[in-house]
Amino acid sequence: MAGAENGTRLPMRHISVVRIMVCAWLCLPWLFGMAGCSREAPAPLQVATNVWPGYEPLYLARSLGYYPDSAVRFHEMTTSTDVLKAFRNHAVDVAALTLDEALLLVRDGIDVRILLVADISHGADAIMARPAIKTIRDLKGKRVGVESMALGAYVLTRALDQAGLPPRDVTIVPVPVQEHEHAYSAGEIDAVVTFEPARTRLVALGAHSIFDSRRIPNEVIDVVVVCADMLQSRPGQVKTLEEGWFKALEYLRTNPADAARLMGKREGLTAAQFKATLDGIVIPDRDENKRLLSGALLPPAQRLADVMLRGNLLDRPVDPARLVVRRP
Repeated sequence: MAGAENGTRLPMRHISVVRIMVCAWLCLPWLFGMAGCSREAPAPLQVATNVWPGYEPLYLARSLGYYPDSAVRFHEMTTSTDVLKAFRNHAVDVAALTLDEALLLVRDGIDVRILLVADISHGADAIMARPAIKTIRDLKGKRVGVESMALGAYVLTRALDQAGLPPRDVTIVPVPVQEHEHAYSAGEIDAVVTFEPARTRLVALGAHSIFDSRRIPNEVIDVVVVCADMLQSRPGQVKTLEEGWFKALEYLRTNPADAARLMGKREGLTAAQFKATLDGIVIPDRDENKRLLSGALLPPAQRLADVMLRGNLLDRPVDPARLVVRRP
């Protein structure tokens, strides 16, 4: 610059270089700031669920503002079949599934971990039948609607086994869960393996329970699973998902009437009906989740895997320990 004051003029190409260097120097903080933002704001976790009361704390957390759109994005699917397919195809990062479905993922070599034990069914999964059918043994020669996934087949297998009735004695009719009520009211089936909220609506149509998950305690378990690599690559968002869940459970504990209203609305039930469905499930709190995922879940998961193997729902043994996220 001293040369310029003395009347010496820099060649134009030198001036251009100087301007570029100054501009680059001024822009560097902005450029690095933008790069930093992109690292701090990855795409939201994609979470898939179907309709089931035990998954409702996720949506309660969303409605209460615990999940910003930048951290968690939900995909509400019609059936668990759709949820499982989306997870297998890597269309979502997190899925709400039954434990038997999670074991199928392990069988297929998918690297998946249980993030949360959502609930343990205690009557919410049931075989609903026409009034004339009093017991499981009365299903002999009858048509039983079953969703084409492992859980329905598992519940029916366990019910028939306890009654000493071979599977060949019933006629299996594949019926998606969203068609359970229609198939029953149209006379297409005599009984159906179903779950809430369809169970409550079937009661209104005159059906009654001849078997439910209270007869197989700690065997029908719902979990929230995550792609294993998400635990390392996006720990902050995973933590947000966990914390929102437990905050929603606390809201349910302290504001049961409002929580039931919000969750029941999504399920197509009144607040009173939804509160009744909660009687059929056990939702583990934070401490119980920690206990289950520290090893207590493994014995019932192994029993489930053994029954699935005997019933040809698994074609080879699997190790449930692969699902467990070890906690400190």
